[in-house]
Amino acid sequence: MPGIGSPEEFINDAEHHNQWWGDGTSPELSKAATLTPRSDFHRVLNRTNTHYTDDIEKLVYAIHGQTGIGKTTLLHQFIAALLDTTEFPRENNEFELTSTIAPRQILYIPLEDSLYQLERPGDGIKRLTQVIDYFQTHVAPRQGQKFILLDDVQALDLDENRKSELLDLVDENTYVFLTGIVESQVDLSTIGSADTVEEFELWPILPMKFIDTVQIGAGLGVDFDDDFRTRLGQYQSDSLDGPSPIKTIRTGLSGRDTESNLDTGIETLSELCFDVFDDDDRDNLHDAARAYLRTGGTLNQTNDPSIRNDLAKSHFLLFLYKELAKYRSIQQPENLHRLSSIAATNAGEELRYTELSDQVGVDRRTVDNYLDVLDEGIAVTESHDYSLRRYRRTRLYLRNPRHLVLLSQRQEHVGFEAFERQDTLNHEFEYKLARTVAFDHAKRLAFHVGAYDVEYTETESGLVDYILHRDGHVLPFILSYHPHTDNAKTIAEEFTPEAGQHTESDSEELQELDYQAPYRFIITDSLPKEVREQESLVIEKDEISICYLPFWLFLLIC
Repeated sequence: MPGIGSPEEFINDAEHHNQWWGDGTSPELSKAATLTPRSDFHRVLNRTNTHYTDDIEKLVYAIHGQTGIGKTTLLHQFIAALLDTTEFPRENNEFELTSTIAPRQILYIPLEDSLYQLERPGDGIKRLTQVIDYFQTHVAPRQGQKFILLDDVQALDLDENRKSELLDLVDENTYVFLTGIVESQVDLSTIGSADTVEEFELWPILPMKFIDTVQIGAGLGVDFDDDFRTRLGQYQSDSLDGPSPIKTIRTGLSGRDTESNLDTGIETLSELCFDVFDDDDRDNLHDAARAYLRTGGTLNQTNDPSIRNDLAKSHFLLFLYKELAKYRSIQQPENLHRLSSIAATNAGEELRYTELSDQVGVDRRTVDNYLDVLDEGIAVTESHDYSLRRYRRTRLYLRNPRHLVLLSQRQEHVGFEAFERQDTLNHEFEYKLARTVAFDHAKRLAFHVGAYDVEYTETESGLVDYILHRDGHVLPFILSYHPHTDNAKTIAEEFTPEAGQHTESDSEELQELDYQAPYRFIITDSLPKEVREQESLVIEKDEISICYLPFWLFLLIC
């Protein structure tokens, strides 16, 4: 009988994880097919279908995200969408790939849940090569596209040489999908032999943003019907039938064309708020945005709040102590936990690096290293001062609002332990959640509009919370959320875009930029009476255009 670690054992293990080779499906696929797909799934299927119809023969699709974020579920749903033995997902039947791939054209290997963990470092890739060779010669048909999905590639401990070996496995007519915890583990496009692959895709999976959670239609306590959720999908994409105002808004905010397009984007914001959405829609979206602060944009298979919290915290701590610590050889992973807790307690308050060093008990360079790895893991992200050339201070934001609840002190998050709304009012903590969620969505908006980062700056009257800029095109956002609603208009008026200082890439030389901010944005949970009456989000004040954004609308366009 072959022992553990033999080629036969690895092949048997692969057959176990690919039951569809025999009967066309598996319990994992059947379970995944009952879950509503998130937008990440639709993007992966859409992009893959585009390459498939363009006759791309060799593709590598790299996906990264935290432990428990949903990478495995996405792969299972993707397999179910491909197989010609299933009818999932029905809403994507327009894709040429959907329900057209024979079961024996697909190989799925969950590396963390297989024998590869028992191999010595570096030997796992050899066993994987044997399994893939068996798949290509004894399982897959000679003709037709092959799909190889490798889940949790961090189990292979890939260095540059092993990544090259993995690339060598990408044969003709082969699409390889990789998942890992950080980008560098799965990005094969920088390898020397990468030119043998026609297309690379790279995509992070984050906690579900607000619009995705509304489209899923569960957990927010608000009844959005199927027609409304379908329309939201159309509003984001010009590839679907009907108007796409959110796409128009993002294009306008990007500033890539003329200022008239920015004006068009702002006009579309008002139309979306007051013309496209009616009173009931606006009220429902307002309530849903407040509920979203509690849910954290997570899908769960239990309604028990304590179990959901335990799972969320366990996944996050496993990610910090095991995955991130191993990835960057962190000798004291508890310091990653400590910095995450500091981010939760301060929730976007300005911190000095010297204070962080003292609190954690390490030097500045080590703090920078910790923050770098937390940022790579999209766990904690820094925001820097828009007007400073060298940074002595920072603001730390957790990227998942549920982590803010779980890592805060009990007296801070009282009333927010459960996912459903309770009688306890805690406006201060709700504000912290709103501030954190708005930052996370501002990072997503920065991606859509091509901004370099999300920064902040202080005025005499208060804080401009989120500043997006690209080549001098500046979008400043002030958060005015109860109970912190004072001075928002004054802050908007005082903001001077010329205060920005940004160096050249890989240089200490300052860029000579013409900083322009045609609009100042105020994100608010209560629109001024004047805005509601005139049904226009823009108010002109002393030659300054101030655009008021309902909190829910800001989340919706990100």
